[in-house]
Amino acid sequence: MMKNKYKYLLFFTLISITVLFLFLVNNIYSLILEDSKKNHQLQQLEMTKVVSGGIAYFLDHLIKDMNFLTGNPKFNNNIIESRELIDNFRVSYDQSIISSIIITDSLSNIVYYSGKEPPVWVENKLKVLLEEFHNSFAVNNFLVSEVLPERLDDIHSEKSFLIVLPLNKEVNRKNSLIAYIVNFDSLIKHFILPLKLRSNDFVWILDGNGRLIYHPKHEEMLFNSIFKTNADCRSCHISFETQLKILQTKEPAYGEYRVQGDEPSKIFAYVPIILENQKWFLAISTLLPDVTAKLRDKFQLFFVLGIIILVTMLSFIFIIYFLNLKRIKSEEARKNLEKIQDYQEQLNHSARLASIGELVDSVAHEINTPIGIISAHADSILLREEENNLYKEELDIIKKQTKRISDYTKSLLSFSRRIAFNPESVNAGDLINESVYLLQPRFREKKIQIVKEFPPGAITIMGDKRQLEQVLINIFNNAIDSLSTDGRITIKLKELNILQNKISHNQLAECVKIIITDNGAGIIKENLNKIFDPFFSTKEKDGTGLGLSISRSIIQRHKGSIDVKSEAGKGTTFTLIIPKNLY
Repeated sequence: MMKNKYKYLLFFTLISITVLFLFLVNNIYSLILEDSKKNHQLQQLEMTKVVSGGIAYFLDHLIKDMNFLTGNPKFNNNIIESRELIDNFRVSYDQSIISSIIITDSLSNIVYYSGKEPPVWVENKLKVLLEEFHNSFAVNNFLVSEVLPERLDDIHSEKSFLIVLPLNKEVNRKNSLIAYIVNFDSLIKHFILPLKLRSNDFVWILDGNGRLIYHPKHEEMLFNSIFKTNADCRSCHISFETQLKILQTKEPAYGEYRVQGDEPSKIFAYVPIILENQKWFLAISTLLPDVTAKLRDKFQLFFVLGIIILVTMLSFIFIIYFLNLKRIKSEEARKNLEKIQDYQEQLNHSARLASIGELVDSVAHEINTPIGIISAHADSILLREEENNLYKEELDIIKKQTKRISDYTKSLLSFSRRIAFNPESVNAGDLINESVYLLQPRFREKKIQIVKEFPPGAITIMGDKRQLEQVLINIFNNAIDSLSTDGRITIKLKELNILQNKISHNQLAECVKIIITDNGAGIIKENLNKIFDPFFSTKEKDGTGLGLSISRSIIQRHKGSIDVKSEAGKGTTFTLIIPKNLY
């Protein structure tokens, strides 16, 4: 039962370790993945800020240069010199970005342009922007048009936008305009290319009207508005909630979105670009699996190493467990073998005692009969010739010796017969006191001092009171015989818990410990191993050699133990350990 319990505990522990390992691996992977995603988003955010800052800086300086150009006295006094200044000014800028510079009259008609011929939609946009100037919408005295393709019927043609400033009103061109046509594609590429984006990164731009004005991966969707979606838009995007959220944002931010149901998530960062009356939202996006690909590869290696370590640990635990189990089984087998040998020895001992008992029974019977006859005749002679018996002294000797033989045969018969075992509740302290009381004459005769060390309160055991009393009397008699005058016997009574070894298992048992120590002659070392053997005695004349043997049998019947320690010339100590309960 206990083995199964530990086995289940081991398997539960192993499963718990495995689950904990997988839980920790999953959490660590999630944390690292989230951290990697956030770091990439922060990098994207920084790049969008760099691009937007570069565009804003470029356009701001372009406006300042335009103001500086129109403030030149030559520009105001001579139309030929003004055109020459415009041509020189345009050449000084990157002509791939500033494709044209235009001067209009007060009706927004193009008076002069330098550079590439303006697209057909420019005049209409100039009129619209001029109208906005009349309505005083341009706080900073410049306006920007929306981004449009050069050919309105071809969304793949180059995209441009207008930057318009009013000319100085002191010139006879009241409300006339100067405008730049800025190549949108060249402007964006000029600031995006230096970023050296990875192949899985891409830039896309929305304007304030929700139109997609730049997207290298979806040029077919250019100039479509998220507010006016068609079937093509809905087939590409399951939702435009992310784009709508961007249009409402005033600060740079980052996030995550999904375009289609079966397409992996994308992470992105975006930043608004304010251009007076226009607003652009520049974003950099990346497929999330592309960001985490390297991390997954590295983590797979880490996971494999972790699995190897876990399997190694579990294997080591299993090996330790089974080796320990084998050791425990071997130890139990050894203990069981020792127990079997002990029981076999006890069985052999019992068989020998039984054989001796049968012999003793027969011999004692044969001896008792003639001894009884001799004793009876001696008594008869003494009674007939009580007054003038010349052989009275010899007859007394015969009587005394026949009584001695009778007592000896009684001991033999007591040893050989199986005495009835009647356990009952016995007070250990009272049992010792009664045994001492029965031997008081012998103690007084030798002036032996009795020292008792009992704990407070009654200590009760289950046992055969008469047999236990016989054990104590036997030990006390041996102590008296070994003591000279003014000797001392110390009796200690204790309670303790000890392990009772059995063949099947070990268990704790409540026991009583009785220690009887004398300061008598002691027992020589050679005799210590023999004192419990039947018929062994160190008393040359009076000992039968059965007292301690009988005592050991009684204690063993009570499932206890009896041990002796002795040193010649210093004394002997008997230790009795008796369980409080027999079952």
